[in-house]
Amino acid sequence: MSDPRADADPEMAPLLDAMRARKSARVLEARALREGFDPTIPALVVGAPEMSLERELEIPTEGGSLRALVFQPEPGPAPAPVLVYLHGGGWMMMSPDSHARVAKELAAAAGAIVVSVDYRLAPEHPYPAPLDDALAAFRWVREHADELGGDPARVGLAGDSAGGNLTAATTLRLLANAEAPPRATLLICPVTDAALETESFRRLAPDDPVLDGDLMRFFRDSYVTREQWEDPFVSPLRARLDDFPPACLVAAELDPLCDDAVLFGERLEAAGRHATLLRYPGLPHDFMLFPGISTNARAFAEMGAFLRGQL
Repeated sequence: MSDPRADADPEMAPLLDAMRARKSARVLEARALREGFDPTIPALVVGAPEMSLERELEIPTEGGSLRALVFQPEPGPAPAPVLVYLHGGGWMMMSPDSHARVAKELAAAAGAIVVSVDYRLAPEHPYPAPLDDALAAFRWVREHADELGGDPARVGLAGDSAGGNLTAATTLRLLANAEAPPRATLLICPVTDAALETESFRRLAPDDPVLDGDLMRFFRDSYVTREQWEDPFVSPLRARLDDFPPACLVAAELDPLCDDAVLFGERLEAAGRHATLLRYPGLPHDFMLFPGISTNARAFAEMGAFLRGQL
């Protein structure tokens, strides 16, 4: 069997080598992972497009409030479409701050106001708390979209990695409650089945420098129990998808979660739903989070084209 690292995009090689070197010193503990990641945040936001408006927002919930960052690109025809964004990080780490460049890139590419939500994190707040927050935030943004300069009839939902999981699960919760789903969904390198038994996970996870098997299982086990894996709001791949709205699935072909995106797209198509699959060879999990990768420009343009077409 060939070494999957041989197929890596050359631009990624220095970054992947650095991440591989740091892996030996990693401690699988929430606080340690957060403290190790936080110093990298300034580098992740380098090169973000300029916004005409950036502000912080408090979204009220039953138990308090959720912080969110709002990004508005150069205004087009008003009212604008709105995109609620749910950041990745294994349901355990990262924030709207770490994903500010991603949110701004999507705002510019889609011509949409992006509301990036700071939901509660595991293990302090395991399932269903992050999902409850995502659902509450989406409902609030749709109800108050006009106050943000947006169109309540054109509100989409997007997220990467664990945020992609929450995007699918929030959509399914809305449908289960007989509420209108998002106008469109964007699932970037999502987790769609908690069992983590796909071919891509089996092949790539043992030595992956970005999201190896031990780390991904630690994230999952901090979020849900074994008994919850079959819950469709934990594993959206196991849900009925007959009424799922148009979806764009982003799959990085060197990502252990590549098949999670591909299989979810196949399930949507089998259910007669609209699914756009964007595949990127030679790139790892959540590649769009890393600045300076030339493929990012094409990826954001393609994601933006989907969102413009649907929103």
